Amino acid sequence: MDISKDLNEVSGLPLPGRLVSLIQSGKWPRTEDEAIGQNIRPVVPKERIHLFAPNEDRIYLFEPPFHTVATRMLGAERDFWSRYGALEGIAPELWLNIGAFGLGSDSAILLDYRADRQNPAVIRLLWKHPGPNVWVRCADDFDAFADMLGLDCERL
Repeated sequence: MDISKDLNEVSGLPLPGRLVSLIQSGKWPRTEDEAIGQNIRPVVPKERIHLFAPNEDRIYLFEPPFHTVATRMLGAERDFWSRYGALEGIAPELWLNIGAFGLGSDSAILLDYRADRQNPAVIRLLWKHPGPNVWVRCADDFDAFADMLGLDCERL
């Protein structure tokens, strides 16, 4: 399987090397079928998810190609991001959507390139009731995120 064309960068944003390695090794979903398989066989135990998202029990890692929030806003997700995405004062073109918290959660997990274009932080959308929603930092960089989830130990 040649997915290398999707693994260098997205919209000028370089993907973290560890993310590329996890995809190439099959420890991160490479295809839509592998991604969908997470609904039956979770990749990450809920105890690890609770380390950064105590109210979430499942994680759904997206397969490449990844998309910026700006790109997602051009399509069918425009209303969602505009209404719920807490976009005030941010740069959607500097966020890559890499996951969510399972079917129907609408809680995105993003690589955040605003502070460092070479080493993005990982953030997640936290729904606030009655709102507004806020972005919460999960990890200072992708390596810390992968370590927290134990992705090098788990198999898809």
